[in-house]
Amino acid sequence: MTGAPVGTTGVGKSGGIRWLVNPYMGSGHAARFIIHMSAGLAVFTKGFAAQVERYAKAHAPWSDRSGDARAGLTALGEQRLVTYTITLFHTASYGIWLEVRWDGKYAIILPTIEHMGPVLMAELAALNLAGIARLGGG
Repeated sequence: MTGAPVGTTGVGKSGGIRWLVNPYMGSGHAARFIIHMSAGLAVFTKGFAAQVERYAKAHAPWSDRSGDARAGLTALGEQRLVTYTITLFHTASYGIWLEVRWDGKYAIILPTIEHMGPVLMAELAALNLAGIARLGGG
């Protein structure tokens, strides 16, 4: 493909993403797809974070006294450039002790990750790239 515009994005020791045709040139279909896919992943991440939070609250192994620890379990879905993150955490000051004390008998964060991780991957696989782009308005 001589003469085709070549570009790279991302700079690192392992190289970057290499394309033969710049997705932002020409008809713009590829660029729109990338934008919709990014928006779709952001929507998916926030929605899945809500599922993670519901699971953690429903399966927390302790008996509530005040209800603060269960109510304070929070999951946030965030996007930063091309990184999508779900963070599950306690807002109760003693939440850390539920996780680490008594050999993890009352832990919920790691068990939630272990349960919801495969669910996350299965849902992403079922959506595929086109489905994710549709979530983003494409």
